Amino acid sequence: MKNINKAGILALLIALSVLMGPVSAVNIYQGDNNTVIQEKINNASVGENVTFESGPLNYTGINLTVNKALNLQGNGAILVGGGSSIFTITGTNGVTIRDFIININNNTADGITGSNVYNCNITNNTIMNGDDGINIFMHYGGLIIANNTITDMNNGRDGISLVNHNTTIDMDTYAPTLIEGNTIDDVQYGIFLGGNFKGTITNNDVTGTVAGMNITGKRAATNGILNATICNNTINRGIAVEVPNISFLELCYNIITGVVDDTEYSILTNDVFATGDILGDIIVNFNYLGYNATDDFKGVTSEAHNNTGPGAYSVP
Repeated sequence: MKNINKAGILALLIALSVLMGPVSAVNIYQGDNNTVIQEKINNASVGENVTFESGPLNYTGINLTVNKALNLQGNGAILVGGGSSIFTITGTNGVTIRDFIININNNTADGITGSNVYNCNITNNTIMNGDDGINIFMHYGGLIIANNTITDMNNGRDGISLVNHNTTIDMDTYAPTLIEGNTIDDVQYGIFLGGNFKGTITNNDVTGTVAGMNITGKRAATNGILNATICNNTINRGIAVEVPNISFLELCYNIITGVVDDTEYSILTNDVFATGDILGDIIVNFNYLGYNATDDFKGVTSEAHNNTGPGAYSVP
């Protein structure tokens, strides 16, 4: 058996690392204006880190477009808007946006917006002073939206808005989305799900809303399939459920305080466009007063259990 020369192997590895150089990164500095930052993003290679100088540092007049897989690291940088949404990530797959303080500075603009967004990670940002905190629409899948704080929105529209317009969708192959650990306050709807949604919503804290959650099927059974686990959330102002076609739904261990604004309902439903008598069973089985109900909903494999709230609920 041949002897292995460990010293020689180590020397070879060191030589290779010198030749390859450090992991590629693009650095953003405090003096960089929006034009400079956008140029650096445009010139970055797919997969590169785009790292902002450690904050809290102010970057003003910011509205950036990202259309490739980049890892944007804010390091606490404060981005102040210049009239448009801070980040637009249209047509992207694999973008990360994390650790920014985003002051939208415009009540008609969004913090992070985009259409046709896949496998993106939006984590640990603070977003304030605008319309939607995070607004993804048209088509999306495989998103992670976690540990963001969306607050001081001056009653902006939505904290997190996900709207899938796809009218033909295979939910078995549809990549699930995770919405976890976000704190949302002072918006009309804390978490808005429009069209098709598949994924998990857990450990979010939603307050100061018209409705803590709004789930809508966009008035078409082919554009409103809901396959969701919604558990361990604290939701103020209840849940407005409007016409989704439920393929699977689990509601568990949620704390619902208050009722949907201008109603008497902790869960307000409108099943005019729903397929099958499903939404009524959500209310029947939902546990508010300590009774653990795990009965299946009609026609679907779903359950509601161990939820608590004020006890005002009904199907209009």
